Amino acid sequence: MSPRGKISVSMITIIAVFIIGFIVGAALLTGYVGYMESSGVPEEVAAPTWGKGQYWTYSFKTHEIEDVVSRIVVAGVDGDNYQVGVASRIDAQRHGVLNFNPMLGRITVEKLAVYEKGIPQPLFEFPLKEKKEWTFSLFDIDSFKAKVVSIRKANLPSSGETILVEISASSSNGNSISYSYDRSAEWINSLVYKDKSGDILLEMTLISHGSGFAGTIYFVRGVDLMRHEYSAPVVDVQNTLIEGHPQWGPFDQIIYYFQVLTEANSGGTLVIKDPTTQSEAMRRVFGPNTFESSLGTIPSDSEQLSVSVALTGESYLDLRIAGGIEYSWVV
Repeated sequence: MSPRGKISVSMITIIAVFIIGFIVGAALLTGYVGYMESSGVPEEVAAPTWGKGQYWTYSFKTHEIEDVVSRIVVAGVDGDNYQVGVASRIDAQRHGVLNFNPMLGRITVEKLAVYEKGIPQPLFEFPLKEKKEWTFSLFDIDSFKAKVVSIRKANLPSSGETILVEISASSSNGNSISYSYDRSAEWINSLVYKDKSGDILLEMTLISHGSGFAGTIYFVRGVDLMRHEYSAPVVDVQNTLIEGHPQWGPFDQIIYYFQVLTEANSGGTLVIKDPTTQSEAMRRVFGPNTFESSLGTIPSDSEQLSVSVALTGESYLDLRIAGGIEYSWVV
């Protein structure tokens, strides 16, 4: 090869190296290298479109309940919102009185925002991108500040290979929520809500998801009427009015939930009745060495409720009562 040919080859090589170096350098500056199509990790994740009968099965844990498995189902679209229920009436009632599941009722089509006190709250600010920030309110806590921590590949038992968007949110009172969006499942993969001491208040984990659910699903819109914690020795009577939901009308059921713990030589009673007629709607007697939680409903045909509690020895009772309006859809 002539010297001129050698020089030409050398020059071509130098120019090629220069161009490649320029492209890679520009990519590093823009952050594109981490999101190259060949890596399989997108730069951003868009909002999905849900279909009727799409479902997610979750495991829920709170202080009051442990390992409750519920199937959440899309009933359809009503205006700007998806209608979302649960495949068990008992699970719907449990949510109505304990208010632990942020997914039920209405979810906006545009952003998959959940409702808190009638206002849509964006758990996700689509399109999701690393370091993106926004705020929302949830669990009666105002102004959680959320941030996308990472977007990465993941291989999950519930979804197989997917893209997982990890998000961290914190509030001014010290409570925090760590949760993730599963692109294959098109909704939450996991969520852990903690108080400022680090105690877990709610943990939800996706078990499975799919489409084509057929059957009846339920949602109970609840309004808190009473919550009291009692430690023995105590004798107490509490009265409350039943006025219905301020926006959605009269209740069609009253839901109660309690946890009771009695030691040896301890006991107590719990009575719920109509104070105007003295008609008892529910009576429970607790003997020694009892550890029990119970969920139930009573008619809502009276305007008042009276709750009587008597505990002796070393006993503890956590009682919650809510008025509920039940909705159901056939999918």
